[in-house]
Amino acid sequence: MERVKIRIKLSFWLFLVVAVVFKQGYFATMYSFAVILHEISHYVVASRLFYHCKEIQLGIFGAVLYGDFQDVAGSDRVKIALAGPMCNLALCLACLALWWIAPDSYFFTESFFAANATMACANMLPCYPLDGGRVLTGVLEGRLGKNALTVTKKLTVAISLTAFAAFAVSLFTGDNLFSLGLFAIGLFSGIFSRGKEEFYVRTSFAVNRSRFLKKGMEKKTLVFSQQNKLSDVIKRMQGNFLYCLEVVNDDMEVVARYSVAQLEQLVLETDLSTPLNQLRKY
Repeated sequence: MERVKIRIKLSFWLFLVVAVVFKQGYFATMYSFAVILHEISHYVVASRLFYHCKEIQLGIFGAVLYGDFQDVAGSDRVKIALAGPMCNLALCLACLALWWIAPDSYFFTESFFAANATMACANMLPCYPLDGGRVLTGVLEGRLGKNALTVTKKLTVAISLTAFAAFAVSLFTGDNLFSLGLFAIGLFSGIFSRGKEEFYVRTSFAVNRSRFLKKGMEKKTLVFSQQNKLSDVIKRMQGNFLYCLEVVNDDMEVVARYSVAQLEQLVLETDLSTPLNQLRKY
């Protein structure tokens, strides 16, 4: 299993400092553990589906697993997204079992239970980029294709605006819904902040050949003109698929073919600005 980088943003440290100031340091610590285990679950499932993850970022609104999310099969998208909330629910059940066995442990684990329950429930909202939104997108992809994400984002806008409206009303009713307002802002901003292109890139064929063959992989043939560059091919080599390449001339006649292994070797060893008609032949 490949290693993934973990980067802690300044906003996360500020969150911990504020929590300590308001005497919520223990809950913030338990919440941080719940968040990290949530993202590690995403990472483990993604790795088993032959994706590797680039980076986990910890911020004020939680953690995000970064990489590339284009061309990921809808079923894989659902499995990876569900891994996080399922982990939190499993930890909640573990706490309940511990309380039954050792009731005195409730005092120490109540905050951890609450953090995991909150993570599981909040993340299953059908909002992007929450896990529930990714599940909804994966389910809708079969019917709507690339428009599935657009539909999910529109639903996210509606839910975030409704949540913020409830917060605004609470300012006049005396109810304490500040956390709901903060959640609404974070949810709305998450629609537009893509950062480093989110999620997964397929792991190396050379390193994982036996795993690919045992699991079974879908192979795609990319067809490009001689005038294209290797970088153009790279942009299409995304997702949990194996790729081979055919280079054609203006008459659509194939002038060069590259197998999965050959194409991967070219990607690793060749300047990506190289035109396809200048690639070495095998």
